[in-house]
Amino acid sequence: MSSDIEGSHASELQDPVILAKFADTLKDFKQNNTKDVFDIVKEYRSIAASKAYEVASDEDSKVEYQNWELEAKLWHLVDLLISYRNSEKAEMVPTYTFSSNIVHEKNFYTESDKLGEIWLLILWIQEGALEPERPNLSTSKWLNTQLSNTLENLDSDASLRLNKPINPKDQEEDTVFFKYVFELMLAGRFDEAQAECTRTNNWTLRMILAGLNEFLDPVVDKQMSELDEKTQGIKRKALWRRTVYLLSKNEGLNEYERAIYGYLIGDLSPLKLTNTWDSQLLVYLNHILTSEIESTLIDNGKINNEDLILTIPRSELSVQDVLNSVSQRLKDESEHPLRVLIASVISNKISPIIHSSLSLVGSVMLGIEESNEIFSEPYALRVVTHLAIFISLLHPDAVSNEDKFKLLTTYILILRLYEQYELIPIYISFLTETEARDVYSLFLIDLFDPEERSNQLKLSRQYNLPLENILKRTVERVFSTTEEHYQINSGVTLQETDEIDNKLIRGVEWFIEAKMYSDAIHASISLFRRFLLTGRTKAAEEFASRNPLPQLLKNYDVEQYGVLADETVSDNERNELLQYDALIRGLSSINAFANRPKVNGPIANIEYINTIVQQLHSLIESLFLELSYTDYETQIIQELRSLYIPYLIIQLHNIYVDGRKYRNSYLKDALDLVNVVASESSKFYTLFQNCGRLQEYLKLIADCAALAADDGY
Repeated sequence: MSSDIEGSHASELQDPVILAKFADTLKDFKQNNTKDVFDIVKEYRSIAASKAYEVASDEDSKVEYQNWELEAKLWHLVDLLISYRNSEKAEMVPTYTFSSNIVHEKNFYTESDKLGEIWLLILWIQEGALEPERPNLSTSKWLNTQLSNTLENLDSDASLRLNKPINPKDQEEDTVFFKYVFELMLAGRFDEAQAECTRTNNWTLRMILAGLNEFLDPVVDKQMSELDEKTQGIKRKALWRRTVYLLSKNEGLNEYERAIYGYLIGDLSPLKLTNTWDSQLLVYLNHILTSEIESTLIDNGKINNEDLILTIPRSELSVQDVLNSVSQRLKDESEHPLRVLIASVISNKISPIIHSSLSLVGSVMLGIEESNEIFSEPYALRVVTHLAIFISLLHPDAVSNEDKFKLLTTYILILRLYEQYELIPIYISFLTETEARDVYSLFLIDLFDPEERSNQLKLSRQYNLPLENILKRTVERVFSTTEEHYQINSGVTLQETDEIDNKLIRGVEWFIEAKMYSDAIHASISLFRRFLLTGRTKAAEEFASRNPLPQLLKNYDVEQYGVLADETVSDNERNELLQYDALIRGLSSINAFANRPKVNGPIANIEYINTIVQQLHSLIESLFLELSYTDYETQIIQELRSLYIPYLIIQLHNIYVDGRKYRNSYLKDALDLVNVVASESSKFYTLFQNCGRLQEYLKLIADCAALAADDGY
């Protein structure tokens, strides 16, 4: 699968520095058990916001900036909304017959999760809004009209009342001003909007804006102590709303002025002057909130009928209706992967959207599926993965194990492609023990760099991963995946160690590096059997040279006296391992003889040959002999003896024959080997028969006898 993904746009996932920062956030959480889970998303937001700030001034990075800004908004929303959903309800504020409506409204927010969430969503949109750029505004209202004497009166209603237009330049200035105030209101900057009205002599609008606040009397409403200590707002808010509603429908007013009035009273008319996802969502949410609050006050008898001079239709929209409507109006913007996730958080459908998107993740990673809204952008996998981790920490069953497993394994694969190996263990730690064992082992069997391997062991213990079981699965997997490479053949080969051999060796060495010595011994025995039964002596020598077997047994003995040992090594297993050590040393001596440098003088050569033949004689006489008398792995021991004792005898024969140039008696020693082979006590001849090399050996003896005859023996 990795090769497929390498060819796709998944390799463009993210800056490795960003990958590391997100992983570090999870590390900090894992290592600090007292940390609030919501600190994770706060840090996610900080990372995204910092990156947005970093690229904001780069003209070539506008899209990247927008993505980072949107991601920061997503994490902020998750923090606000999900923490609200998981918090305990606030206590109700005591109310009395004389309490102002603002006290009742506070309780409405406390009672209704829907209203509380909408209020938070409005705050979230406005907090994330960019500050509108202030235009050049005139400080005099309708100055050009005044100079031209077009109107007899210059109050704000004069143009409508007299049915006379103001000066075109003043119309342009009004449009600029009202548009700016409208933008300030959408951004939640109501104080600035009022200040601009004062600065530009738009006193009528300034007074209208003052009616936005609910009436509060701090003397009467003492329970609202967190609010201002002075009387504010208007008492007859419903009447004010209906008056402003009529203004919003007056076609004679500037369209942005009408939009201001429409927004103030929660009408949907401002939608036509909004063109972004956030602003349209804001208008809809403001509509629902304003309507719900007033309707609840009316239903509870808190508004006088005389103030209800006209009927403003109640909102019948749900938040989901709003999301659907905005999606239809702004299709391209709504299909942005991060907007899809934002919508899922708002509608409380995070798990379903993750599940539906994951059903297509494989195709997207291969570059086949183009309709997946979530994973159409490479960074989205990082975002969804970390969102799923957070949700799972908060509610373990919120995201299905299957979905979380698929996300994490795909993300881990991406980290492998980026060679961000040190980040992998932290994500493994969020899998179940069985999943961690299987996924991590797939990575470890292909990890060969010594420093990286050491670091993985350190990190695995740091994150309390089930290391022993993971390594057992790793070694099991490396044996099974390489099995077909090793076919039983008819003899000993001198084939050089290949890539598969090294993979198997490095797999077994995980046990040694992790100081799991009993497991290391059992795996080493299996490795030697595989190598030697298939005649791959070079590979066996390579392993033994890297991992001295006597030292391995000593380490195991120390382990036995500690608390680490969970498996024992039998005397027969210990004996078998020592026999492999002796065999490898014998094979190494044979190789050394074949590749020996030229030595001047017969005496030195004779001494060298005598040392080797003595070693080989001892090895031939003892190799697996003791084990052959037991019922321990009878077939395997017999196969090993049948393969290597004839091989050693033939090699010893060849050494004798080669040494005749230094001492003629070596030919006699070679011929005397026949007696050893034919001996009924050793029955070595049966081993030659088993491996099919008896005729080969008899020919060597015949050739040797001919040489001896020529030399006068």
